[in-house]
Amino acid sequence: MTALPQAAFFLLLEVAAGGTIALFWVHLRGEVPLGFTRFTGACLLVCGALAIWLRSSFPPSDLGPTASLWFQAERVLTFAFIGFFAVYLVVPAARFLGPVVPLLALASLWAAALVVTSPQLGGMGAPLAVLAGGMALGAAVTGLSLGHWYLVSPSLAVQPLIRLTFVCLGAVVAQMVLLPLLLFGPGADTASVQRLFGDDSLFLGVRVVFGLLVPLVATLMTWRTARIRSLDSATGLLYIVAALILAGEIAARTLFFMTGVAT
Repeated sequence: MTALPQAAFFLLLEVAAGGTIALFWVHLRGEVPLGFTRFTGACLLVCGALAIWLRSSFPPSDLGPTASLWFQAERVLTFAFIGFFAVYLVVPAARFLGPVVPLLALASLWAAALVVTSPQLGGMGAPLAVLAGGMALGAAVTGLSLGHWYLVSPSLAVQPLIRLTFVCLGAVVAQMVLLPLLLFGPGADTASVQRLFGDDSLFLGVRVVFGLLVPLVATLMTWRTARIRSLDSATGLLYIVAALILAGEIAARTLFFMTGVAT
């Protein structure tokens, strides 16, 4: 039960932060209508607010001095991210905050990952895993929202959907490259890794097969489908991609808080 609220917090923050970065990637280029940005942004804000509530209700315990500093930084950055994002969506005069919001999203996710970290890759293993997972999950959710928006604006250019699916594809590839480095690279704990392949092999199997391998194929299919403007098919595939990446992230975060090994 200890791992559950912590893992749920990271899932919500990954959706909010990763989705915001992906959203602003196409929004700041002027490729999507303001209505889509506000609708999707409101959904991401809800996820971010739930993450803050969950973190406040179940704060991490037994933190050392360094971890406590990162926890305070996480709190400040997360509140700033959600607050500035809300202002940006509601106040037309706040468009100057456009470049700041995704940077705050990135910083809040990075700080949260450093609160409870691991020695993998010199202490950078967990933040890198969380960032890659957040980008994969956030890009999939934002792309899924955009796929439905084509029902409202069928004349909307297909380039933003192609960009979002490509970001998702790149994030999944980054996770696949990162995984062996996390398990067998500098700082990896041999006993904990052996436990992953033993008692926790089911979670690890879900993480690898359903969280990485199958989403890689499905995301590649989505990207190619979007390029030929088969938008209904691309949206249907994005449902599969988002669900699989979510399952993989649930397994990864649960494994981390159970074993201390980032995957």
